[in-house]
Amino acid sequence: MVLSQIGYPGGPDEAQALAALQALAHTPHEAAALAAVSAAQVRGPVPESVRLACAKLLVERGDHSAALLLLSTSSSIPALMLRADLEYATGQAARALSLVERVLARDYDAPGARERQERWSRELSGAAPRLAPISRDATIAVPTAHQTAFRIEREVARGGAGTVYLAHDEQLARPVALKVYHRPREDAAQIRREAATAARFAGRGVVRVYDADFDQGWIAFEWIEPGSIRELIQHARVDLLAPLSSWVRSLAESLAILHGEGLVHADVKPANVLIRNCGRPVLSDFGIAAPAGSPSLGGSTGFLSPERLAGCPLAPSDDIYGLGRILEDVVPHLPPNDETRWFAKVAEHCMTSAGFRPADAFALLDLLARGPQAT
Repeated sequence: MVLSQIGYPGGPDEAQALAALQALAHTPHEAAALAAVSAAQVRGPVPESVRLACAKLLVERGDHSAALLLLSTSSSIPALMLRADLEYATGQAARALSLVERVLARDYDAPGARERQERWSRELSGAAPRLAPISRDATIAVPTAHQTAFRIEREVARGGAGTVYLAHDEQLARPVALKVYHRPREDAAQIRREAATAARFAGRGVVRVYDADFDQGWIAFEWIEPGSIRELIQHARVDLLAPLSSWVRSLAESLAILHGEGLVHADVKPANVLIRNCGRPVLSDFGIAAPAGSPSLGGSTGFLSPERLAGCPLAPSDDIYGLGRILEDVVPHLPPNDETRWFAKVAEHCMTSAGFRPADAFALLDLLARGPQAT
């Protein structure tokens, strides 16, 4: 059988394997074809399109467990959606929600994704706060932005809590990242937490605070070029993120400092990791950072671990999940080589269930030190 040769020299390529599987589907040879693909996956990587096609056939046969196993390392939107439906069908609503939110983080209009998020969020609402939908509105500068000592030049980013601007410090003649909160009175505790936490750990892979006004609700941070990982992806500058080893370990070290002090960042995502011109990562946005074991204060759609979505207290492993999601977003934009393939496995390991992913940044650093043999 052609499918039994997947992964061997001279074996079928992706198109040939998919054609062979489709030819055998719904015939007396279907079970043997599925077994051949499953055996091939044990030997090495099987093209995702082939695994997805097999998973759909397994679902038709009622074998949800085998389908989930085939899709366990898949990251395409169709595969994530099918995994989400299968997890939900087996009673794992939090895992299902985390998968569909990974889809929404990449494609907000993916068919069926928003409906599932709304429905599953409502079901989990007794344990976890309902997440606000991703905003697609144009940014409107709030009046407070013009009551600072800085000259606003342009908007950089907008989130649920506030807007970040590139501003100019006229007195010291330097650029700053000015974060202006939308609701300074309501978010007073968050503003103080963000400024105080960043100031406490500044200089250790954490963004520096220059100034703050808690009454008016703004914080001035150092301006870092070329910007966040999210911006580098959006502007097709991912070459600045290679090699991955140049910044992933440093980011894990920054998280280890927080974890060593009993803190969880709780919002690790591409928009909150800045990259300096020298390639060093800088962790930002500590607005919802809190001690491990605390109730969650929120988070970003698509980057919350299944445990957070289920309402569990904060844990360092939530930050590891977020780092895995960052890698999942970055790796597909880089040339395939031994390093990117290994970091794709690291990403998978970081996004497994809490009992299997690294418990904190120290465990992740140990995994990174051991290299490919560790995954």
